[in-house]
Amino acid sequence: MKTNKIHIFLASALLSTGVMSCSIIETSEVIDPNSPSVSSVLNNASKAQLDALAVGQIARARDGVATYLQVIGTMGKELFNFNTTESRWMTELNGLRPIDNSAFYNGATTGFGPPIRQANTLLASIDKTSAVSEEQKNGYRGLANTFKGLAYLYQLNVQYTNGVRLNVEDPLKPSKFATYDESLAGIKKFLDDGAAQLDKAGSSFAFALPATYAGFNTPASFKKFNRAIALRVALYQKDFTGAATILPQTFYSISGDLNAGPSHAFNPTAPDIANPLLNTSSVRIVAIDKIMADAEAGDKRVSSKVTLLDKALDYTSGTVVSSKYLSKIFTAANQSVAIIRNEELILCAAEIAAQAGNTTDAVANINAVRKAAGLPDYKGATGKDNLINAILKERLYSLWYEGHRLVDMRRYGKIADIYVPVTGMKVLEKLERPVAEVNWDKANP
Repeated sequence: MKTNKIHIFLASALLSTGVMSCSIIETSEVIDPNSPSVSSVLNNASKAQLDALAVGQIARARDGVATYLQVIGTMGKELFNFNTTESRWMTELNGLRPIDNSAFYNGATTGFGPPIRQANTLLASIDKTSAVSEEQKNGYRGLANTFKGLAYLYQLNVQYTNGVRLNVEDPLKPSKFATYDESLAGIKKFLDDGAAQLDKAGSSFAFALPATYAGFNTPASFKKFNRAIALRVALYQKDFTGAATILPQTFYSISGDLNAGPSHAFNPTAPDIANPLLNTSSVRIVAIDKIMADAEAGDKRVSSKVTLLDKALDYTSGTVVSSKYLSKIFTAANQSVAIIRNEELILCAAEIAAQAGNTTDAVANINAVRKAAGLPDYKGATGKDNLINAILKERLYSLWYEGHRLVDMRRYGKIADIYVPVTGMKVLEKLERPVAEVNWDKANP
């Protein structure tokens, strides 16, 4: 029977990027007769092993998504988690008590460490194998770098000016934290590298993607997904000229299906996992009352995303707040979760046009979304600031519970404009740096 040698490092915690933190207590070499080690795929991995790594990359990309969407949605005051077993959703994340950098909600950062680590393992394995052609290797690389960039972007969205560690290839020698701007530039490079690799990956991948990637399951079509994430980054960088160049490379279509786009697959049958965003008896995701009450009459986005209850739900642990609007976006254990949709791209196109002073295109894209929502054409003022405000409003309703409100208002310096429903609540612009990261830097100055 073949055995694998692995190193076991006993450490006190995990870094958010998936590496061990604090000092190494003990190192020993053991034989593991049952489980393959990372080293087993770093030395001429077979195609089956590479395919397993690719499948793992796609699955790992879901890590942290549920916590992320609920944490950043709470911080941005677009939703609340009326959680009957954990009051910190309503207190600490709303600024009523100090943030704890070791609490469960830090999963909005640390949950994306595994997909980054998975990407680094896949990239390292590809470089040291002869099992597949160079063209096929580029398909694996493009996949890994796309999901690596996406995972880092999620981390940065909640860490903001804390930045991220852009190099954790050697888990015991991670880079220092980059600034926010440096972090965005690093994420852009991961995505750009992925796009260039996908260009060299031929007409098909050597591995299969889930059905939820239909339309994005070849190197050329997957690159459109990659470029859509790169478009987000360009807007966050305020690089509107660059964003205008990227837009045609995405799957943007002003007349297309608003829900077109890749999504994370879930399945309640083991060994897969069920959709983790379902409402339960103890977890109820609600919209802030004023947001939905202020929507224009007949806006179909409201009725498609929330149920208007006959009796408001009340939350009374640590704070008192009510909502009549219960989320109904996620209702089935096997329901997929969108990563990025054409509706977002249409509103990105509107933003790019507004920033360029192209009023006609900005209004046309706004109206494409409004028409789908059952609303009349936009008739407001068309100055740049007016259009940006109109786009931010459309993004609030179109992209509710998709993780954008806090980032949108923050990047336009409009945090103070976010409605706070309870006296004393605050809009947190970022989470604290996770305790494991802090401890690592203390131990490794």
